[in-house]
Amino acid sequence: MNIACLVTILSGVSFLIGYIITVLLNNNKKLITFSLGFSFIIIFGLIIFDLFPECLELVNNKFTILIFALLGIIMLKLLDFFIPDHDHNSNKKDHMEHIGLISFVALFIHNIIESTAIYTTSLTTLSMGIIMAIGVSFHNIPLGIQISSMIKNNKIKLSLILGLSLSSVIGIILLNIFKITLNNNILCVLISITLGMLIYIALFELLCEVKENIKKRELQLGLISGIALVVVSQLL
Repeated sequence: MNIACLVTILSGVSFLIGYIITVLLNNNKKLITFSLGFSFIIIFGLIIFDLFPECLELVNNKFTILIFALLGIIMLKLLDFFIPDHDHNSNKKDHMEHIGLISFVALFIHNIIESTAIYTTSLTTLSMGIIMAIGVSFHNIPLGIQISSMIKNNKIKLSLILGLSLSSVIGIILLNIFKITLNNNILCVLISITLGMLIYIALFELLCEVKENIKKRELQLGLISGIALVVVSQLL
């Protein structure tokens, strides 16, 4: 296994750190509330500072980005029909699990795309690949906490986190085994769809929970911690 491959896989494994944190803290209610605020800011940070600027660099066409971002929103909304128990008003626990499941779908796609970027960058300039992997790990850890704290079934929880961790391997396989060439236009389409999915999660799923729990100290701490982490990751 070459170093570029190892760096890429380790960036995906960072989701497991979030899972381990929830296990050590016994996945209590305060952690769930904290993770709501934390992941809400992290996702917005991804949207504003990473995904949208990256799309502009690839095609410099805001209309194209908007169209495929809307497609991502629609795709995730359609998935609601296949993910049960997500009525925010009727069952708090079920809605939390629903957020965790749709977050997994969006992040799985996102991590495949992200891993191809880390891998190709590492092949060209190893130091830049390592820096990119560290930056990715900074937002993978809190997102791992979010999903782990919201899913109650331990087997399903671990399966989802392992799936996210292994999604980086899928990105490497797509590049090496199937010899897929991801040009700027294809990358922009994929990233824009992911952008739309994360916008959906932030605005239509997490926002209502943040508003409902805004007076809780754990959520406020999560928001502040998220802002601090976004700032640090941007500096890196």
